[in-house]
Order: sequence, then structure tokens, then C-alpha cells
Amino acid sequence: MVFHSRSSPYWLLASLFLTGCLPSSCSRNEPRSITPADSLSREFAQTFPVDTLTVLEAINPGMDELQYPRTLAYDANGLLWVTDTARHILLAFESGFVEPVERDTIPDSFPYLAGFRGKSVFAFSPATHSVYEITEGNIEREIFIGGPVPERGGLRYVTATETGFVSKVVAPEFEGYLALHDVDGEIVEQVALPGPDWRYAGLLRTRGEVVYSLSGFRPMVDRYANGSLDSLALNGFDSPMLARSLQFMNGDTHAPPLLSSSADLAGDYIFVLNMRPGWAQLDVYDLEGQLQHLVTQPAPSFNQEYYPTDIAVRQLSDGSYEIAISIVKPEPRIERYSWSPR
Repeated sequence: MVFHSRSSPYWLLASLFLTGCLPSSCSRNEPRSITPADSLSREFAQTFPVDTLTVLEAINPGMDELQYPRTLAYDANGLLWVTDTARHILLAFESGFVEPVERDTIPDSFPYLAGFRGKSVFAFSPATHSVYEITEGNIEREIFIGGPVPERGGLRYVTATETGFVSKVVAPEFEGYLALHDVDGEIVEQVALPGPDWRYAGLLRTRGEVVYSLSGFRPMVDRYANGSLDSLALNGFDSPMLARSLQFMNGDTHAPPLLSSSADLAGDYIFVLNMRPGWAQLDVYDLEGQLQHLVTQPAPSFNQEYYPTDIAVRQLSDGSYEIAISIVKPEPRIERYSWSPR
């Protein structure tokens, strides 16, 4: 998520929390009422047992190497890539996931990982609304992403596909849209995103020809395919912040609560990073948005400083899943887990 403004060198870092209230920071003396749909979803979630992730390792190389890990993803070969928006660098974990290797620096870009194509890795720069193509540790070219952008502020996301790119741009008093682009960044298809801009705050994922647009402030995912956009409600999503979500939608509070900072698709599942004050919780849904599993890290405990930013998941040949989570608080690190569905 990006609020595009150049008034301060810290404009992006200040906005990375999606400006919403976190579970650990909002007032606890609030009404408990939630929407009827959220109530049914909560009741459904309460029927599920909670499974536990297996810890593989925690990678905490120190402030000189990892300062603000914002996005991460596995490539087709299982290599884990990370962007650090504080250092403006692209990293890869090449030595048994012991420490990251710098693959390139993109000055003043605040890079977001934008996927892979062939041997290329792509990083999106919201500062210039362009994508950098990186091959073997070298920037091959800068690709400007076409389409209108707001004069100030707004949320911008880009991800690569096999035939080009997908972008999402929304802002207050701006006609938000999701667009398909060719390999040179020109728009070839576009669809409007109606409603408030906060509703579409979230990264982009792709699965074949289907684009999944994540939403951090409501338990849903928008899908775009064959020129059509539809919303997929996450049935079984529960959060202590649902009451505040209703308050915001009713106009009783100024900021929406952040329910999920990210999600990823792997195998037959959507893995949703459900925000909790101190631990990693994953809600695992099928591709139609029906909850299938609830999973947490071992021995969850309260820590109001905890903040994860992104999740990457890949399915292994034995049917298990390898999961990586980037975290910026209480200290920058990458946590890796494994999980097998029961």
C-alpha cells in the first residue's frame, strides 16, 4: 500500500501500516456489535480447531542488512525474495536461508516486489509509478506503468503476469481502477473499482489468468477474470477488530482497523494473514473463500509492538507448505514455517 506524496522522505514508511488502527492500539472500551455477515462468519470460525505451524527458522540478520522488509515471495525455483523499503534494495536468500544476498539497489524507489517472469524479477517503485526488471542482479530496464494517477496521495500496486502487468490505483475523489498492461506497461484492459478507496487497500496476486485483489480492511478478496470483477467474501474470518470495522463503516470512528496485512495463494488454498497483537495467525480458505483451517505459530503471546507486513507460501512435492512472513516490529526479521493440512 502506498500513499503517494513527496512532501517528506518518510511518506511511504509512515503509510505502510495502511493508516488503520491495529488490534493492539485501538481502544478496548468499544461496542461489541458486528455486522450480521461478520457474526455468521465468526460462528463458523468457532467450529474449527486451531492447528500449529512448525518453526523452521527466524532470520534476523541485524539492522545493517534488514531494516524494513515490506514484501516477499518465492520464485518458481523456491528462492525467497524480499524488498526492503528503508534501504531501497532487493534481497534473495541463497545460502540455506541463513542470510540475505543483495541483488540490486534501486535508489529512492521504496520497492515492492512485483513478481517474476522467466529469469527476471520485477520491483515496483511507487515513487515513479514504474517497474524495474532485474536479471542476474542487474537492472535491465525501467518500465513506466501507464494509466491515470491521482495528483496527491492514493494507493498503488503492481504485479507481473506472463503477458505483462496488473495495476491497481485508488484514491479519495479519484476514479479508481484495476488495469491489465502489456510488457511495455501500456493499458490493454481496465475496470473501475467502485466505492471508497480504503476498500481496495491491499496487494495484488495472480493465479493463471485470474487476478486477486486483496483488501486489508474488510474480509474479502476481489477477483478479476475475463473482463469481469466479482467480490469473494471470506466465510469464517474472525477478528477482535470487527466491531471497530462496523463503527468505521457507520461513521463513528475516523480510521478503519487493519484486519489483514496480506495473503497469498498456494495449492488449492488462500492463506490470509489475520492480524493479531503478538503472533502469526493464518486463516486458510479454499479458492471460493470458505474457511478450511485455522493455524497459528507455537505458544502465541501478547506483544503490542508486533507487526507483520507480508506472507509468501509455496507448496512442496509432499503436499506440505513452506511459509515465510516478513515482520518489521518488534524488530525486522523473516520467520519461516512449515505446515501440513490434516
